[in-house]
Amino acid sequence: MNTPTDTLNRYFSLSNTAGQNEQDFTELIELFAPDATLTSGRGETAKGIDKIHDFFHTFFARNTELHHVWNTRRIDSTQYAVDWAVAGRSAAGKVFAITGTDKATLDGDKRIASLQVQVH
Repeated sequence: MNTPTDTLNRYFSLSNTAGQNEQDFTELIELFAPDATLTSGRGETAKGIDKIHDFFHTFFARNTELHHVWNTRRIDSTQYAVDWAVAGRSAAGKVFAITGTDKATLDGDKRIASLQVQVH
């Protein structure tokens, strides 16, 4: 990744495919720092790369098809916000659409150190 914005754009791009592609799933997890914290829009918290891996494994089992659009903006030197919308299909076959904003902090290696998902 060249810039923190590239990291976040790659995260959203991979979020569309990582549920069906093991290589994309691995790449998605590698965007996170080893001690990263993720807080989902449902209030679930995952701390550390192993828990983040488990979180996404469960997430993609419940959401079988996702299509994101997003805009990434810089808040300061390490913090970013991403406004997004997603259309998807749940494992039960339900079609849904959601909007939200993710707040992210990136480390010196441009990996995601924290990610907080806020659903609107």
